[in-house]
Amino acid sequence: MNLRLLSLPAAALLATTPGFGQIFISETYSTPVSAPSGIVPDGIGSLTFSEVVSGSQIQNLSNVVVSLNLAGNPAAQGWAGDMFVSLNRDLGSQTAVLLNQAGVTPSNSAGFGAIGWNVSFRYGAVNGDVHFATPTSPSTVVTGTWQPDGRLNPTSTSRPAGLDVFNSGTGNATWYLTIADLSPGGSMTLTSWSLTLEGTSSVPEPAESLGFVAVGLGLFALVRRRPQA
Repeated sequence: MNLRLLSLPAAALLATTPGFGQIFISETYSTPVSAPSGIVPDGIGSLTFSEVVSGSQIQNLSNVVVSLNLAGNPAAQGWAGDMFVSLNRDLGSQTAVLLNQAGVTPSNSAGFGAIGWNVSFRYGAVNGDVHFATPTSPSTVVTGTWQPDGRLNPTSTSRPAGLDVFNSGTGNATWYLTIADLSPGGSMTLTSWSLTLEGTSSVPEPAESLGFVAVGLGLFALVRRRPQA
């Protein structure tokens, strides 16, 4: 009986062995908002809500998505163009401006007259800039997924404060959502909001996988019986 040694390419072993490379992770966090605590002061002050994320598996953030529902208070008397909404990480310098008096331009100081927002904000969303998400009528609620306003000044064309300011780093942080009504008349109530974190994490390398690869990087022996002459 003769023994024949057959070598397998290392790449083939790695392709079939778990525990290598990066994996994509999406995590969503949501905290209920009770009616009294969600009422935004009309034209004065602001509200801040926090979401503490301590168990995130994301090691490298690639996207942050915020969804929120702002309803008129009373229901038919909201004024969408009054609202300012921002997201901050750890009370630091990283702040994204989600809404800043949408519809306000040098020629329109009132902004949109829609009665509510039921929207998501995502960097690069195909619907485009939420600042120009013109509602079909003043009695409608703006819906859909939009790019955040990003403006520090509502009449500016510059948008430095998008959600991409959070890219890189881990998902673990305390995230602060701040909402203000910047003009009297047509107040709103926050009824719900959620935070979705997207990014990657290194795949752990189990001990058994490491042992398998160590063997595989050498020669893989197959025993075959050669017929006797």
